Amino acid sequence: MTKQISVFVFALISFTLMSFSTVATSIEANFDCTLITLRAGTPISLSLNQEVHADEVEIGNVVEFIVRSNVTVNGQVIIAAGSIAEGMIKDVVKTCGGCKKRKPECSKLVISVETAQAVDGQQIYLRSIPMTVKGNCCCNEPAIANIGKTVSARVQNDVSVNA
Repeated sequence: MTKQISVFVFALISFTLMSFSTVATSIEANFDCTLITLRAGTPISLSLNQEVHADEVEIGNVVEFIVRSNVTVNGQVIIAAGSIAEGMIKDVVKTCGGCKKRKPECSKLVISVETAQAVDGQQIYLRSIPMTVKGNCCCNEPAIANIGKTVSARVQNDVSVNA
């Protein structure tokens, strides 16, 4: 009987160890990511995700954009459509509001795209031609960048992304 118990315990321990080994292997397989290089100059299409009003912002304020379509390398999505991208107010001229001492300057906003989020969570640095929006000078109206305004940017430098 002692021999039967020993064989049973040995079989139970062997089975348990094999189960842990299988679980560990499947966990490793789920975390096996491939590093893919996103090349500098890769284009990214974005749209403004908030209304920006010249009279309500300052230089340096962060502005939110949305990536319009998947950015892929060899069929792998590196930056997913709908991902958040951030821009920055580079210049702003507010409306004058009835200045009498000097000729009022036309209201304007200058916004550049700075970063977008990759599928692995890292921020990808971008460069763009700044988006400039001007107000109606004749009526002394403020510059307003509307939600959905599109802008194009490019990846600033080669980046390795876990995809």
